[in-house]
Amino acid sequence: MTSRSADYILSIMDSREKFEKWDRPYADNSLPLNSAQLFLLRAILMLRSLTPYIFMPLSAVYFEILLRAFCDYSFLQGLPYALLVSISAGFAIGFISLLFASPKVSRVVSAILLGSLSIVYALQYFMYTSYRSFMTFDSIFFGAGNVIGEFTGVFFLAILSGIHVILAFMLPLALFLVFTGKHFRFMNVSKKNRTRRLTFVTMMLIVFMVGNMVVLAVSENDMAAYTADYNFDGSSRRLGLLTGIMLDLRYSAFGNPHTAVFIVKDPQPPPSSAPEQPPNVQPPVSPGIPSGSLPEIGPQPVEYGYNEINFNFDDLIDNERNSRIRGVHEYVSSLSGSRQNAHTGIFEGKNLILITAEAFSKQVVDPVMTPTLYRLVNNGFYFSDYYQPGWGSSTSGGEYSIITGHAPTSGVRSIRIAADQNASFTIGNRLQSLGYFSAAYHNGTYTYYNRNSTHTKFGYSTFSALNNGMTGHVKAVWPASDLEMMEYSVPQFIYERPFSVYYMTISGHGNYSNTGNNMARKNWNAFPEQYDGMSSFIRAYMACNLELEYALEYLIEVLERAGIADDTVIVLSTDHYPYALEHSNSWGTDKEYLSELFGYPVNTLADRDSSALIIWSGSLENEHKDLAYEVSSPTFSLDILPTLLNLFGLEFDSRLFSGRDVFSEAEPLVFWLNRSWITDYGFFNGSNSSFTPAPDVTVPDDYVSRIRNIVNNRINLSTAILENDYFNTLFRSDGSVRR
Repeated sequence: MTSRSADYILSIMDSREKFEKWDRPYADNSLPLNSAQLFLLRAILMLRSLTPYIFMPLSAVYFEILLRAFCDYSFLQGLPYALLVSISAGFAIGFISLLFASPKVSRVVSAILLGSLSIVYALQYFMYTSYRSFMTFDSIFFGAGNVIGEFTGVFFLAILSGIHVILAFMLPLALFLVFTGKHFRFMNVSKKNRTRRLTFVTMMLIVFMVGNMVVLAVSENDMAAYTADYNFDGSSRRLGLLTGIMLDLRYSAFGNPHTAVFIVKDPQPPPSSAPEQPPNVQPPVSPGIPSGSLPEIGPQPVEYGYNEINFNFDDLIDNERNSRIRGVHEYVSSLSGSRQNAHTGIFEGKNLILITAEAFSKQVVDPVMTPTLYRLVNNGFYFSDYYQPGWGSSTSGGEYSIITGHAPTSGVRSIRIAADQNASFTIGNRLQSLGYFSAAYHNGTYTYYNRNSTHTKFGYSTFSALNNGMTGHVKAVWPASDLEMMEYSVPQFIYERPFSVYYMTISGHGNYSNTGNNMARKNWNAFPEQYDGMSSFIRAYMACNLELEYALEYLIEVLERAGIADDTVIVLSTDHYPYALEHSNSWGTDKEYLSELFGYPVNTLADRDSSALIIWSGSLENEHKDLAYEVSSPTFSLDILPTLLNLFGLEFDSRLFSGRDVFSEAEPLVFWLNRSWITDYGFFNGSNSSFTPAPDVTVPDDYVSRIRNIVNNRINLSTAILENDYFNTLFRSDGSVRR
């Protein structure tokens, strides 16, 4: 190409007047260009005229495909709908930028929107690789400052290890800035064709909106993820990240109307699914009958009552104007409460220590390395088929499910919302109303997840943590010591009778390495030689949890020395699985280590979230020894609260909880927010709607559809209670029933 021709082509690209002339399907033969040069100019000008239409949609499609390629969830699942939404969003961004008459303003607005989209996708990549879950804006930004301040090293490791991902997501922005620069200007907007472009983009938006509705109409699973089955993580995976964001903004502002629909009533379980009964447990003989007045025919059955409260649901339904609250009234009133049982009230009046143990798993329990944990497991209620679902909100979701007995359907903000509502049915508030001394402790920063303003609402008069009473007693290292927290806190309540105490531990937190984790480094050499075969990551994880063992050893020793071990109940569960053992650049792991820890391949949510629940009391080693046994039926964190309310003999309505009293006849059921579930009959995978029966089990007809309906009801119940402050319609702030 001659210098003159090249200069002329550049002059056309730089001149709006010449550009308008050449933005037509014909050429002026008087110009000094040969046929090849003319073809090149036409191609450049055509690309230049089309770029405002296609660049933004293509960029949005690129982001979605790149996210799916970098993450390890199903690439093709819901892809057609995700791409349609991405294209629509791209046209919407283009539409916004074309609204401005000034090309400079349009360029700046476009760059801001495109850059923001790049950041959103990059952030979600880091959320997924760190926690195996996409998180809402609220969850990300609420926890961002805590993450940077609490474990800065992990944060910067994640950024450095993922720099290539950041650059990949920033590529469209870089191309945009280059091709709208001085020598290219592919995306300049002229006043003459601005109306034409706006019309085109508007038409394309309409076309793709119609296309979206068509896709939803033909796919039942896509429609469910969009409406009744919505949760941010699952819906973002299936329908695309932009869909998840759009639905989160909509449902956060106005609520999800689809979750107010219940299948009334829950179908009854088949007779073959009778609950497991503890061995050697005989119901007591009815009192008041003189000895020898009846022939010796063995203990007579006891007719237990129901854990129900006599609400006047007819009046509540008739007088309720809010259709969503009325729907909950109708659903709850259609249920039958679970029965009281031989375990009802066996802990009445006893002290309670409720522990949420950071990233705890049952693989930690060992007769040699963790003798105290081993003692608790073998001399109390040990729930061996226990699950703590990953609720998509990390530790906050785990705490919420344990404290409230409901699923955190609004992510990290769930616990903050609940703290401002009627929480009279938490175990902390129930015991506090009976005059119990109460306190909560955490050996992390006191403002993390706003615990300083939430936990005192759940029945704990004081909350102590680092920078809030614990400083100077617990070393401010990462992670801090559970033993030091116990040594600081136990003397504060050991002489208070009775007491109700809550702990959120932190020693078991990742990352798991001998250099980046203070507890791993402290306890690294505690392992005898036979443990040398384990990987360094697993060894670090086990070393971290030794600090929990030492804390429990100290606690039990003090309780026994004070003579109150038999009068104290210890409940220990986890907040989530040890996600820092998954293959992730964020945690510095070079492969999947969960499978090594668990001893089996981790393929499903049930594999991943399997853990253990321990309920121990000295009385289960003595007075109630015959009642202690291993519970092998499926249980999960939502079962903890109703089970404790029953064990402590506290009045409650079992119909108001998404979990069950494990010792009742209620049917075992564990569920996840993506509608996966597990029962004695098998596991249902909500991501692909497949059911795997348990070995040697005959599944009743229509069993899967029946349980799917129940799971939908339980999740909708959790959502409705949280979104509508439902307990406030039933109870006063002191826990008394509104009449």
